Amino acid sequence: MNKLLLTAALKVIAYIEENIKAGIDYEGKKFQYSQNPFYRPFSESIYKKLGKSNKGKLYEIVTSKNGKKGMIILGYDQYKKYMSTNTYNTYLTYTGSMLRSLTLIKIDNHQAIIGFTNRSDAEKAYYLNVSGAGKSRKLWKFLGITTKQKEILQNEIGEEIKNIIINSIIKGA
Repeated sequence: MNKLLLTAALKVIAYIEENIKAGIDYEGKKFQYSQNPFYRPFSESIYKKLGKSNKGKLYEIVTSKNGKKGMIILGYDQYKKYMSTNTYNTYLTYTGSMLRSLTLIKIDNHQAIIGFTNRSDAEKAYYLNVSGAGKSRKLWKFLGITTKQKEILQNEIGEEIKNIIINSIIKGA
């Protein structure tokens, strides 16, 4: 049974990674970057990269009452498209750490547990997948597999599971 659980768990991890690469969640919906403006502290390097000509299109510079400069980015979608054109359609891989730490945590005769080896990556995944990320609490439902993937997995391992159960019943009789 361990071998079967191991196979299923590794296929689930592969499906999760496949979905992320395709830019879809486990419900089959496309991932989307936020169109909403957001505040960030002023950064000279980001200001230079965005360029003066994009002021009003991609960002605005603001000053707080205490004189601190900040930036209002006029939507992460446009910001990401401009700042990193090559990775615009790459989702949930800012550093790659979170997905690298997604693995098979534990396996025994009754279950296989998929999780994260790094606590901060597990927390990021929780916020993205369960609690919601950012001010708008947007969900990126990536910890799961699509209905079609579940059907494929059931078809691949279902017959083996039936045989294991039947053999255990026969041995017990």
